[in-house]
Amino acid sequence: MRLEVTLARQESNLKDLLVQEKIVDEKLSNMSSDLINYVKNIKEESQNVVTNVPLWSNVASTSQNINEMGRKALETHRVQQALTMDTLQKLHASLQLCPSENVEADDPADLSVSLMPHQKHALAWLLWRETQTPSGGILADDMGLGKTLTMISLIIKSEENKSKFAKGNSDSSSDDEDKDWLSTSKKKKYKGNTLVVCPASLIGQWEGEVISKVKHNKLSIEMYHGPKREKKERRLCRRDIVITTYTIVNKEYVRPDNKHHSPNGPLLNICWKRIILDEAHQIRNFKSKTALKIFELRGKHRWVLTGTPIHNKESDLYALIKFLRCSPFDDYAVWKKWVDNRDASGNQRLSTMVKALMLRRTKEDLKQKGALTNLKDKSFSIIEVKLTKEESELYQKLLDFSVTLLAQFIEQKAEKENYSGHVFVNRKKKLVNQNDGNEDPFANHPDLSKLYSRMKNLNEVKTTDILVLLLRLRQICCHPTLITAMLVKEEMKDVGIENNDGLDLELLEKMGNMSIVFDAEKEGSNSPTSPLNYKNPIFSADVMSSKIKNVIKTIEENILPSEDKGIVVSQWTSMLDLIYNVLCSKKIKCVLLTGSVPVKDRGDIVKRFNEKNKGPKIMLLSLTAGGVGLNLVGANHLLMVDLHWNPQLESQACDRIYRVGQEKKVHIYKFMCSDTIEERILKLQEKKLSLADNILTGSNMTQASKLSLDDLKMLFNM
Repeated sequence: MRLEVTLARQESNLKDLLVQEKIVDEKLSNMSSDLINYVKNIKEESQNVVTNVPLWSNVASTSQNINEMGRKALETHRVQQALTMDTLQKLHASLQLCPSENVEADDPADLSVSLMPHQKHALAWLLWRETQTPSGGILADDMGLGKTLTMISLIIKSEENKSKFAKGNSDSSSDDEDKDWLSTSKKKKYKGNTLVVCPASLIGQWEGEVISKVKHNKLSIEMYHGPKREKKERRLCRRDIVITTYTIVNKEYVRPDNKHHSPNGPLLNICWKRIILDEAHQIRNFKSKTALKIFELRGKHRWVLTGTPIHNKESDLYALIKFLRCSPFDDYAVWKKWVDNRDASGNQRLSTMVKALMLRRTKEDLKQKGALTNLKDKSFSIIEVKLTKEESELYQKLLDFSVTLLAQFIEQKAEKENYSGHVFVNRKKKLVNQNDGNEDPFANHPDLSKLYSRMKNLNEVKTTDILVLLLRLRQICCHPTLITAMLVKEEMKDVGIENNDGLDLELLEKMGNMSIVFDAEKEGSNSPTSPLNYKNPIFSADVMSSKIKNVIKTIEENILPSEDKGIVVSQWTSMLDLIYNVLCSKKIKCVLLTGSVPVKDRGDIVKRFNEKNKGPKIMLLSLTAGGVGLNLVGANHLLMVDLHWNPQLESQACDRIYRVGQEKKVHIYKFMCSDTIEERILKLQEKKLSLADNILTGSNMTQASKLSLDDLKMLFNM
């Protein structure tokens, strides 16, 4: 009897499902017809629209064969298709109202300075985007073009124009979202004004811009930072601007199912009128804890500021789209299927989103158009460094081993890469024979010795093994002593591979823990003349490496004779320490600014350095600390000591001095060891810059962006 009842229920449910499917089919059919007519009208009426009509007719083309789908999958596919077409339609339609390049907004009345032409156009664009769906967007202007002041102008101007825009094309979906949250929240309903989230090093800069560029008492600020920060939601809501950090937001969010901890902090309990993420590439890993908590912030107008929206891959942009809540593309499954799917139609959809949601101008573009007449010229030089005989021997020894290990790695991936195993077998035989069969050339180097044993015994080679060797080869190019020390956390943070490229923090730590131990008992069979012997003088920190000699020479010839100042940038703080010691020994005034310097002290260091004809002559800056919005226009020479295969990090460092407000010609120097891995990193940088440019301009972007096997072979010159 129970079985019959169950079958009857299932039969009834199936009938209901079939009826619902029929209704959905009819709606989709009608919607498709309407969209086809809409596109036809757009083609006839949008001659003044700069962009081409997206290929929405190809929206049904996916890599998945519809005929092979099950009923549930087909239903999901059709719903996603309808939502995708509807969103693209609205985004493209919005472009007809987008302010053209010659449209400029008036300066806000309460601003104490005048905006530059490109900032006035950006203000007009920002005001327009706040009337669209989603409300907000991505301001991706080049670093140093005054994005902070532009956003402050938006805050002021939007209040001035409140009555004008109140009846415009407002974001009804965002209003509904706010009302929905306010009505369902069990807590008291708090509505705040503008929340700014930025790296800790920039909170003082935001405060300083408001104080110096806005008329007195026109904008109230709350610095939500430090142990004594204001915790009352009611008081925070009274402020025009609340400034906090990504770290604070990370700490304040508590999962809804977490019953053993205190509730969310006030930032999560307030529905903000506007949220601004500065240096928003901080959340480019959308799976990171910080990003997941930033996504939980509630706000009507959502803004993203970043000069580098693409660092390594297309998914960097997805995190920004998710924060903007651009439905349905804020769903990763939809994003991968309909946008980041490596086909022409996906490229078209991404192009439409970028054109509608992002404003990006580079300094070179604006300069060519005559919009930045006060921006000084910039020169770029590559200084080739020749390693000494001893340095070359050490480098070649490690390179031979690295190539052999990579050959074994390739053999293990042979089924994917279609490689023959004899490549590795021949290289292994050659390397082992060179070392008398049984002698371990890395006896003094525990971690290298483990890799050698793994290669010799045909154990599995991991990706991290290759990355460790890449890292150490790059360090030898700077100074051999770097491979005798463990990496600090700041240096491990960005050694070239992101966590979501397949490496977690544990693997990054393994890279950092690779060091040479000075233990006489482990001297083994190594000859005292061996390049890898710890007694080799080139490992001494007191010996200037070839690269350091060239850096010092450049400083002495191009900076010291004038009133100019310079910045020396390296991704390794240990390298900066070596250069710092040499400069001090030569009585050259210098200062260190790395991630270990407390945030509260950085402002004074920068201020003192930027003073004309005063303070330090040289600043030694870590690559990670130099990539977060510092204004260092007191210097006009920048020396990139080592090369990083993420060129966006280098671009960020260069823009610390090449920006609006710079009064002198800028000189950029890159130091590259010839006939080494650094030459090939330059080629990889060009590839990654091309990837970012292609995505942001809507061009084809099917090329790989992370370190692929082909990239590794190129870096090892195989």
